[in-house]
Amino acid sequence: MVTYVPLSQNPRGVTIYAVLWPLTFVSGVFLALRLYTKVLRRRRMWWDDYFIIAAWVMLLLSCSTTSTNVRFGFGLHENQIPVDNWEFFGIISNISGFASVISVACSKTSFAITLLRLVTDRWMRWFIYGLLALLNITHYLSAIFFWVSCDPPEKTYHPQIDGHCWPVRVTINFSIFVGVCSAFCDFALALLPWRILLRYNMYNREKIGVAVAMSMGVFAGITCIVKLTTVQVLDEGDFSYNALPLVLWGFIEPACTIIAASIPMMRHLFKNFRRTSEIDDDDSLREHSSSPAPGEQRHGQHVYAREEQRYRGPRDPEQQKG
Repeated sequence: MVTYVPLSQNPRGVTIYAVLWPLTFVSGVFLALRLYTKVLRRRRMWWDDYFIIAAWVMLLLSCSTTSTNVRFGFGLHENQIPVDNWEFFGIISNISGFASVISVACSKTSFAITLLRLVTDRWMRWFIYGLLALLNITHYLSAIFFWVSCDPPEKTYHPQIDGHCWPVRVTINFSIFVGVCSAFCDFALALLPWRILLRYNMYNREKIGVAVAMSMGVFAGITCIVKLTTVQVLDEGDFSYNALPLVLWGFIEPACTIIAASIPMMRHLFKNFRRTSEIDDDDSLREHSSSPAPGEQRHGQHVYAREEQRYRGPRDPEQQKG
């Protein structure tokens, strides 16, 4: 029978809750705004949208399963975890890790597909295809290894049964390799928009703004590098207690990628909001100018009307010359 551990006895579990759920919520808000922008512009869903939705669903699954494991004792020393909980603890840990890795793969795939829709150069398309292959092959292998790294496979989530597993050093080395590939893809995908946008007919200020927005993936690359520094905890033993940094950064990476991939799509939402605000200000100015207060009108011109004229500027070239 499962024994739930109170959060008051698990300070590291409280930290996990305080990081995972707010990140899940914030990334979900960015995703919702991205999809709302699509609706606002009457654009149909594309593969990049489906992949990023899948990424957030996997992130939510990882958050939920990790939170469940906290109630089972994750964050405590292994000798403090109730014995009856180990039967569920292992399989839920595998599900959480599997979902987190798939979330990373889907979120970065989404952004790469977005870039493919903008690219015209053949070499650049093939470069992105290469990044997609590298990214997905390494991450899906990493996700599968959660379930097949032991013989029999049940030993991956039931360590008490007889059998043997891969050496921990193999797991660490492969995790580092996957992380390096992931960081390389992040930085490459963050730099490509600058090359792509050079040929677009846009104002330089707007072009730079779009390029910066599309380069937010660099932050996902930074979180991936930080996560690489925590992989060594796999070789320290007492995983439940020592794995806190690895779990947190393994969750922060896909959350940052979802946010970074959503920001460029929200550009039109911000432009629409700014345009609406300017129209509201203009209407308010008109309303004031059409209802003069006593004593405010001089020489047939209301003070607000003069403000409106300065706001709008002269209407014809003759006024400009004057």
